[in-house]
Amino acid sequence: MIKWLMHRYIRKMEAHYNYDGTYMHEMVDATLAGSRRFLKIQSAADWQGDAPANAWWAAGLASALLEDCGPCVQIGTDIAVEKGMDVNIIKALLSGTPTDANAQLGFDFSRALLTHSDKLDELREQVESKWGKAALIALSLRAMTTRNFPILKRALGHAKTCRRVRVAGVEIAVNPVLKAA
Repeated sequence: MIKWLMHRYIRKMEAHYNYDGTYMHEMVDATLAGSRRFLKIQSAADWQGDAPANAWWAAGLASALLEDCGPCVQIGTDIAVEKGMDVNIIKALLSGTPTDANAQLGFDFSRALLTHSDKLDELREQVESKWGKAALIALSLRAMTTRNFPILKRALGHAKTCRRVRVAGVEIAVNPVLKAA
């Protein structure tokens, strides 16, 4: 019964976001216990804490960009738009153009965190002084957990599809410098 419900949830998500969740179905079929633990870990990604929404969504987009060549960035973009993030901010982030200060700080912090950048200390101090320790933790959790989907997808052999990202129906040329550490 639990497997059936999980497959149903995945199918709904696939249909809603035009996303291939084959790897998630495979995980559910292989190990219900592992699937439940993965979802438990991922629940940390849903806590925004005191982080501004644009910074929080941007941290997730930066994380997905570092691990993926399209589908996970696309779903992250679609969800951010659906939840109210301005499409022009998303377009700017994906193309590497400076944008909204909060979004840019969340994006830059996430990239620095995950790439071991020399700028991490400076960005950490900016985040904490601007929004506090809870926001720093929320952005860190978002960056850490967002990358788990593309990593799992790659581990199971399903990360072979590259595609351009669409923001509000318009294809965006993602700046290749942003894609990998």
